[in-house]
Amino acid sequence: MILMLGMMTLMSSFCLARSSTDSLILNRVWNYRRNFTIPVNGIEQNVYMRYSFGMDRRNALLFLVPTMYVIASGDRHYVGEAYCKLKFRDVDEYDVKRQVVWGTIPRQRTAMPILLEFSTPDFYDDTLYPDHILSPFYKGNSFLYNYKIRLVEDNMAVIRFAPIKKNTQLVKGFATVNVNTGRLQSVDFEGEFDMVAFKVSAEMNAKNTQSKLPLRCTTDARFNFLGNQVTANFTAVYDCPQTLPDSLDNEKDRTLMEELRPIPLNQREQEIYARYDSIHNASKDTTAVDSTQVEHHHKSEWLKTLGWDIIGYNLINGNSSDVGAVSMRFSPLLNPLYLGYSKSRGISYKLKLGFKYSWNAYRYLTLNPQFGYNFKLNQFFYEVPLRMTYNPKRNGYAQITWANGNHTSNSTLADDFHRIMGDTISMPDFKDMHIRAVNNVVAYDWLEIMTGLVFHRRKSLNSELMEEAGLDWDFRSFAPLLTVRLTPWRNGPTLTANFEQSIQGVFGANLDYQRWEFDASYLKRLRGLRILNLRGGAGFYTQRNSNYFVDYENFRDNNLPTGWEDDWAGQFQLLSSSWYNQSNYYVRGHASFDTPMLLLSYLPLIGRYIEIERLYVSALSIQHTRPYFELGYGLTNRYFSTAVFTNLLGGKIQEFGCKFTVEIFRRW
Repeated sequence: MILMLGMMTLMSSFCLARSSTDSLILNRVWNYRRNFTIPVNGIEQNVYMRYSFGMDRRNALLFLVPTMYVIASGDRHYVGEAYCKLKFRDVDEYDVKRQVVWGTIPRQRTAMPILLEFSTPDFYDDTLYPDHILSPFYKGNSFLYNYKIRLVEDNMAVIRFAPIKKNTQLVKGFATVNVNTGRLQSVDFEGEFDMVAFKVSAEMNAKNTQSKLPLRCTTDARFNFLGNQVTANFTAVYDCPQTLPDSLDNEKDRTLMEELRPIPLNQREQEIYARYDSIHNASKDTTAVDSTQVEHHHKSEWLKTLGWDIIGYNLINGNSSDVGAVSMRFSPLLNPLYLGYSKSRGISYKLKLGFKYSWNAYRYLTLNPQFGYNFKLNQFFYEVPLRMTYNPKRNGYAQITWANGNHTSNSTLADDFHRIMGDTISMPDFKDMHIRAVNNVVAYDWLEIMTGLVFHRRKSLNSELMEEAGLDWDFRSFAPLLTVRLTPWRNGPTLTANFEQSIQGVFGANLDYQRWEFDASYLKRLRGLRILNLRGGAGFYTQRNSNYFVDYENFRDNNLPTGWEDDWAGQFQLLSSSWYNQSNYYVRGHASFDTPMLLLSYLPLIGRYIEIERLYVSALSIQHTRPYFELGYGLTNRYFSTAVFTNLLGGKIQEFGCKFTVEIFRRW
């Protein structure tokens, strides 16, 4: 009995000591960044990158995947290389300049660039990559992971880590660490995010122990999509010794690449290059082909280039072009990210374009129009801002914007119409168009001032019927505006004040008003992908000559679809569009909180795919109605973002609704 008690005591002491040792090692890992590492901001390194793709299974649906269009047909195996210069702001934030490139992908285009970010994990930060994958080596995430530690040498240990619950924001794997300092020497981990299953193996820099940058990082990835199975390998070698002149930019030079290559090609990559060479050389051999066949071949190649490489490519992929001082950007014509749905507005789709002309780095002209169509309202929307930036450091610009809004109505005007025409005839809606011309500048670091002019017109869709009722059918306003934006605290809220005073008679303006608005917004990014978003505001009229078509700058309906990253948290989702323009005042407030692993993430099967969850609360007080509230819960995953809302009027639930946007390939 005494012997058994003695053994139990010794075992307890051993377990306690082991637990204490494990905690000591983990704490050294968690504190290594603070105690030993140096900032990487401003560091430049030569980096060699190599990637290969294999199409295990492929069908026509692969054409729909952005950046995969170029390898959706033709050969089933591709390889490519790039010698780059990276300028770091942080481990996972850097500018890439591709100096020399070569590969077998047609026209040296890139495929699946999402793999690039896997090559630079920031192990000591709260996320391994920008805005996703919670790091197991950050203390604030430790409650999401289980750890097992095994000593392998006097000053070496292996840490095995696994998530407490499977989720796309968590990974599992093992790391070799220095017991004395907590420095990671190598890390292997695997996970799945945004439809890419990945395995990453990183070797840290043994010579520069203060560096957070890896010395070499290899990623094996698998992508499955509607019957397509694509495997990929991406290898990055950092701190390469050969520095190239800055004049080299995207140079397609195979001979130079062979001289720069720091690691040899493996057998599979050599076979891909050999096959590419044999096909390429065969296409050049036209000695046995007569002139008619050559002409037919050239015509076929031209048609293929037009239909496949130009039209087809730009239907699926965004396009950009830079020629001298002129640059252009186009969103894909078929882009599911710009498809949205809400109960009040139905299905809508939008398209973005971008044009820029630069005189120099400090003065340039931009045109960034947005176009959209709402299928429920059967209405086309547009917003066309033309901006001349003359002082980018101080956000100094002059801009003119031409836009339209929803076909709208006004309850006060409708009451007058029905009193005259009767309830059997509906008052026609009004078209909405406005033009704004403003000048903006940051006068001080804490003060930004915008001045300008705004012209607003609302015209009836049936002017004859309005004339028959003896009512106006064309309402116009013209007003100078002043907006002052204050940021008195560096990490505090932004305060905004807006003032407009109309002038009658200019461009036929017949509305006279004076309006004030005040707004405060605060967005706090917390550790662990958590975001707190607060916004509040109020507006009121101090002078009006008509009760028709009250309009506000900060309290208005949004016509074009917005996604999860836009302004869902600062909008009312179930509020009727007619409520926006019939009150002499408004007071509103919004709050939202984003976090991973909140509620549904813990459910079996579906929970592992949920990236972020969000809670919403909104409140509104306007004239002639009881207090209005909206409550909501939302989530986003690799395929879509959605949120469910309910509204309360006077404390009673009125209805339920949802909002939905497609998120598939958002990061691609």
